[in-house]
Amino acid sequence: MRTMYPPYLELIQAQVFFRHGERSPIKMRLFPEKDWPFCERSNYLHSEFMKAIGRFVPKEEPMPVPDADRMMKGVDGDSTKFTRRTGTMKTGLEYEPAKWTVRLGPTGMDTGDDGENTSGDPRMCNAGQLTDVGLQSLERVGRHLRDLYVDKLGILPRNIGAKPSDWLYVRATDYSRVLQSTFALLTGLYPRNPGESKPTFDGKFLKQFPIHSRMHQHETMHGNYACYNFIKQYVDPSTAEARRLRWIDDVYRQVSGLKSIGSKAKTIMDTPRFASSFHPVYDELQSLIAHGVPLPADVSPDLLASLGRVSYYQWTSPVQYLQSQRLGFGRLVSDVIKTMAQAVEYTSKAANSQKMQIGIQRKGDLLVSADGGIREETPDEIPLVPKLALYGGHDITVGPLAVIMGNKSLEWLPFASALTFELFKDKNDGNHYVRTRLNDKLLQVVTCEPFGKHHPEMGSSMCTLEAFFEHVKPIIATEEEFKAECGNFPSPE
Repeated sequence: MRTMYPPYLELIQAQVFFRHGERSPIKMRLFPEKDWPFCERSNYLHSEFMKAIGRFVPKEEPMPVPDADRMMKGVDGDSTKFTRRTGTMKTGLEYEPAKWTVRLGPTGMDTGDDGENTSGDPRMCNAGQLTDVGLQSLERVGRHLRDLYVDKLGILPRNIGAKPSDWLYVRATDYSRVLQSTFALLTGLYPRNPGESKPTFDGKFLKQFPIHSRMHQHETMHGNYACYNFIKQYVDPSTAEARRLRWIDDVYRQVSGLKSIGSKAKTIMDTPRFASSFHPVYDELQSLIAHGVPLPADVSPDLLASLGRVSYYQWTSPVQYLQSQRLGFGRLVSDVIKTMAQAVEYTSKAANSQKMQIGIQRKGDLLVSADGGIREETPDEIPLVPKLALYGGHDITVGPLAVIMGNKSLEWLPFASALTFELFKDKNDGNHYVRTRLNDKLLQVVTCEPFGKHHPEMGSSMCTLEAFFEHVKPIIATEEEFKAECGNFPSPE
């Protein structure tokens, strides 16, 4: 502990990006007949949450009609974005009615017959739904953060208090599995007292913990799929092209040759898909393991790991290049840097100076509230510069960010993975330093390696603030640069 957090370094801020917990597969292709009875508490929490924000739709009632203003011609017009499962709030933020269902993705790319739970069994999961296992995983993440930042370092208060927005900022994408994961993490970070009932995702909880979300045009945690020169690197990649790499071809041949799933898996892998045609196979198998369901006997752990590496390579290889970093994730990196810079500014002032509100990086934030659904914040509700910022996202949030910060591994990120940015102030010289950690592994930011660009005692993973900013500066584009570099989508023929 003293090695990682020596007494001469004061931790002044932590920003934690976390992947949601274990879920059912995004789509059941290999084993469509399998039941997923792992969502009893998840289903209950989802219903309570939808009631709290005034968007509960009983199972027997029809869906609300989508907002016609958002049915854009050629994009959403008659596409699957607005399914029988998905409605639209007045704000434009999409939500899932409490029919034991969850939305699959920001564009509805994988909708259709998605395995909706029509059995009436409250234990059953829908496709892509956070399970009770996933809830437990995020509670453990929250307990770990409490052990570190409350009990050992004392950067956070022991009790949540009347106004946590004075030191806590929480944001999540509007997927149910992410919102529920955020709930679970917060219950681990600030658990109920012994003897009190187990917390539920209701109005009382939302009043206690301010959670923010965003409409898709303002969301920065997905990669920027409204940017043509970013998205074109992911659209319908050819399996034949990928197989030119011998190690990928080897994995393809091994999976296709399996007696148990080879025929189905080959069909899946041969079908062009967004980012990776291998990932749907990996996702379904990995979801089985996560819930204690045995794999077919001929699917070895080594082969599954190789399949995960191919998937991760296909999803993250574009992010190795500066243009993709700028266009896909530059806005998100900018959010991190602005929040960090505000903390530096505050700690550089006099001890009795007034703390400032979080700045322009909160643009697009909507408050998930129990008194108006999802709405704009009032001036008094805007959070102050946080000591702890929590960002609930996805593998495609944490993975690319980790690559940008120096992660070289090709292993697919486990459920509940976390990428943490820690900001320190040296008590001896007053200088600030930044350290980045993926789960329990310190990442090496390349610009911090030379002498003078990292802390002399802590080593090259502890960047000087200047060196860290030097690393991210090329990734952050101005609004004008961003629009020019994104280019225009081709006109439909």
